[in-house]
Amino acid sequence: KQWYQRRVRDFELFVDASNFRGLKVLRMARVVRVLKLIKKNKRLLLIAQVLSHSLGELSMLVIVWGMAIIVTGSTFYYCEIDRNENVKNGFDALWWAVVTMSTVGYGEIVPVTTEGKCFATVFFYISMVFLALPLTIIVGAFSKQYENRKTLSVDNGDQDGCKQQKREWARKMTQHGR
Repeated sequence: KQWYQRRVRDFELFVDASNFRGLKVLRMARVVRVLKLIKKNKRLLLIAQVLSHSLGELSMLVIVWGMAIIVTGSTFYYCEIDRNENVKNGFDALWWAVVTMSTVGYGEIVPVTTEGKCFATVFFYISMVFLALPLTIIVGAFSKQYENRKTLSVDNGDQDGCKQQKREWARKMTQHGR
């Protein structure tokens, strides 16, 4: 055991990994290996397909989000200008809008005027809708993809399809019994 520890220590002294910056790039190979798992796992592939199919809706949501940030940042700036020492320029107001809309709320810039407080309250509640929209888009696309796969499995006669056919038959039988 001591011999082994001594050899490992000698090797560590001989090869100092901190001097080899090129070897740090090889660490990224681990990440690439994990990404290869997506091709082999059907469930992860389904998630990747759902995200790729809903890319148009999500990109439109990002554009609307950016426009909302600009409009609300500008409105907040005009509500708080010359009365709030933390809002020195328009970029401070845009930063407040980003932090508020993402519901992070660092607290470094807060409204001090009545108009600013009322506007911030309304904007915060509207921003919660923006946070919920991507989930509804992704869930809708996921359920559509899942139904398509379920339909394909029924057509192919897979076990899940047979179970689905049995459930449909049982449902029809209970409807006829009433």
